[in-house]
Amino acid sequence: MDIMLILVGILVGGLSGFFGIGGGTVSVPILLYLGFDIKEAIGISVFQMLISSYVGSLIHRKKQTYTASDIKFFGIGGIAGAIVGSYLVKILNSSVLEWLFLSLVLFTLIKLFLSNPAPTHGEVVNRPLYSAIGGGIGIFSGMLGIGGSILMTPILVSFLGFPLKKASAVGLFFVMFTSISSFITLSYFGMMNFHAGAFMALGSVGGIFVGIWLMNIMKVTHYKTFLVIFYIIIFLMTANKLILG
Repeated sequence: MDIMLILVGILVGGLSGFFGIGGGTVSVPILLYLGFDIKEAIGISVFQMLISSYVGSLIHRKKQTYTASDIKFFGIGGIAGAIVGSYLVKILNSSVLEWLFLSLVLFTLIKLFLSNPAPTHGEVVNRPLYSAIGGGIGIFSGMLGIGGSILMTPILVSFLGFPLKKASAVGLFFVMFTSISSFITLSYFGMMNFHAGAFMALGSVGGIFVGIWLMNIMKVTHYKTFLVIFYIIIFLMTANKLILG
């Protein structure tokens, strides 16, 4: 199982760097197929995201994809939201979490499909708004073991005028904040599988370098197509698991 977790980590890390996600949208369904229950899968996913998002954010900062002066407010809101969401994991039924996860993927798929990869207006710079958006997404992050960028990216592109690739990079930066908060909270509640999470995180570090490199060399129109295909696959995987068991 440890080798399988490393291989899954490499896959998730590559997708994380390429799509600007924490990896929960991929790792949670895969971990469910491997036999982990939803709450344990969420904990493992958060552990992996904590490591991969930090490494990915360092790479993007070095490449100057963004500056942290304004976008850090997404993260500040995300920390508070993720604490609330992680607490809700403790009290909600597992099936509720699973259907919330499926609904979140469907919403994101629709928003990405309708979005324009090239911005249609200038970037909206509003720190209080950034914090509010981060807080709302952080709640979902903490509940569902996802970094939140699958919601963050469509919002930045569709409503705030961010270019698609920059939005993906900011989404990964946001994941770093929510992952720290969720990791601490889930650990406190005894819901963290440190052994499995460490092996997944180990694999993800190598994968994220390749993923970010591929994102940077790809045309933005092709990049959006890959994003939409990716979310369709995740939606179908999760729906199949929930409906057919």
